[in-house]
Amino acid sequence: MNVELLRAIANANAANTVVFVSQTEGMEPFQAGYITVDANAKDPDDASKVAAHITEAGVNYLASLNGHAAAHTKPVHTYDVQTGGLELPKIKRGFGKGGGGGAPTKYPFETMDVNAWFFVADSEVSKGNAHKTMGSAVGSANQRFAVGTGEQETVERVKRGSDHKAIKDANGKNVKETVTQEKKRFTKKFVVRAVEAGKVYGTFIAPSNGAVVQRVE
Repeated sequence: MNVELLRAIANANAANTVVFVSQTEGMEPFQAGYITVDANAKDPDDASKVAAHITEAGVNYLASLNGHAAAHTKPVHTYDVQTGGLELPKIKRGFGKGGGGGAPTKYPFETMDVNAWFFVADSEVSKGNAHKTMGSAVGSANQRFAVGTGEQETVERVKRGSDHKAIKDANGKNVKETVTQEKKRFTKKFVVRAVEAGKVYGTFIAPSNGAVVQRVE
């Protein structure tokens, strides 16, 4: 099975675009029920290729590989969302600070009610640091559920270059800048905390090192 092709199709469909496949490329995933093809939607640059679309079976297959291929494909709820019982650990300043940049929405943010939460083990993410990975996912989710209020506010933030990387001063510290932007209101808000194997957090005992994500608003 060409997993990379299947991932490309899943991500393209989620972004409302398509991947075109030849009969040779698409035959195996098509026969497995992982994709459908539209013979009327041909590649404008290669008429031998047609548009491919991921199926629910294909999404589930990718999720079973614990990859990031199902990014932005809904619904893919592979985490056990629970309500109540969790006591969030204290924030560890300077550790695993998450950005807002881009973890996949295979996580069930859209379906979570206030106080609902789920656990992600370090072993489930590619770099073995669920806190850092979920920091990015939570940052993206919070921004996704933010709406403009029409009011302006002045904030201080890290200055970034054209490559979106933080600009450093001569001492290696982040350069800050003050900007005026529209104030936002969060219609949903999530937080992430690192947890350690065997420790008790309310009624939850962490089965391994990882992170918990909870909706707080």
